[in-house]
Amino acid sequence: MTIQAETLREGVVWLAIASSFFVMFEPAAYDLLMIGAIVLFVGTGLKLPRVLLPFLLLVILYQLGAVLTLTLVFDRADTQKWTTIGVFLAGTGCFYSLFLADRTETRARLIANAWVIAGVASGLLAIVGYFHLVPFADSLLRYNRAKGAFKDPNVFAPHLIFPALILIQRLYASDLKRSLILVVPLGIIMAGVLLSFSRGSWGHLIASAMLMTTLTVLTAPSPSARARILVTCAAATVLAAVFLVILIQLPSVANLFAERASLEQSYDVEHGGRFSNHVMGFRLALDKPFGIGIFQFSKRFGADVHNTYLNAFMSYGWLGGVVVPVMTLLTLFSGARYVLTPTPWRPVFICTFSTWVVLMIEAAVIDIDHWRHQWALLGMMWGFIAATVAYERRGPAPQRRRRALAG
Repeated sequence: MTIQAETLREGVVWLAIASSFFVMFEPAAYDLLMIGAIVLFVGTGLKLPRVLLPFLLLVILYQLGAVLTLTLVFDRADTQKWTTIGVFLAGTGCFYSLFLADRTETRARLIANAWVIAGVASGLLAIVGYFHLVPFADSLLRYNRAKGAFKDPNVFAPHLIFPALILIQRLYASDLKRSLILVVPLGIIMAGVLLSFSRGSWGHLIASAMLMTTLTVLTAPSPSARARILVTCAAATVLAAVFLVILIQLPSVANLFAERASLEQSYDVEHGGRFSNHVMGFRLALDKPFGIGIFQFSKRFGADVHNTYLNAFMSYGWLGGVVVPVMTLLTLFSGARYVLTPTPWRPVFICTFSTWVVLMIEAAVIDIDHWRHQWALLGMMWGFIAATVAYERRGPAPQRRRRALAG
């Protein structure tokens, strides 16, 4: 039996995403598989739509800022490694954009399905770790919070948001029998988010689900379909509330939940806390065109930066500090322009858009620069944008004129 080259290449991408739940060590399996996928696609399997040029240029400028700032701390521990990893992750973001720009419907489904598998695996590890159901449970926890096979609960939980939205959206379009099947993996993933005790991820899941539901309702084909989505949403909300009430009856969950549910933590609001450091950091950035260097913020202020936009100025200089908000706004406006366009991949585009938008809001209180799934979502956004632009151009001329008038 002969395996076609395209199937092999796409299979490696599927395997990389499906393995993304295990990143305890570096390089992770995801990293090695992504390198393999990039090698397999380069030269023969990727096209470069002109729509992607602004995104690719901004990514290059961003990493150029990192290289320039590296010169300030080149001889210090781990700075070269950090910069190399950053360049690699940015490269994966570019790869996702090129990968999704072609064969978009098939590849969107491939990514969604693989990520759901990774999400379920992560959720299961969180559950068995938190309730000490396996001998190695302690390795799946940090500060009594579930982290699965990640290094930190605050990275583990956001990784689950996209597959959760995929399953919720499929729930909206399913009959009763299939809904009962979807509830199981969705419950596992949502349990993982809850047991991470990450306040940001709790809000991320709620806000992204609300945005995804709104966009899905807007694109529903009929009033009856919209009504069905709203009824399913209400039922799912009730079930989630019941699930939460049952879970927090457990003393170990209830105590940590009460502690983490507080909106104000001492390390956030006290002098020298997260937010006061942000203010001092932005003031310092005004005097440092090349930033202060990688890992230097914590040495100056006694805590990590916890802000992606501030970290861009600190670790990438003014060049990176300007590129990040420009790239974020350009992606936001371009994504909003095309996300509602009726395409075969619109459902996955909506889930990607809803996850990414809230993630970039959360980026103001946590540094997501080196998160693998952050670069994946960003690249996916641009892959969908490029594919949708091409889809519109292939459509009938009257349709294009109507859309131009609407724009």
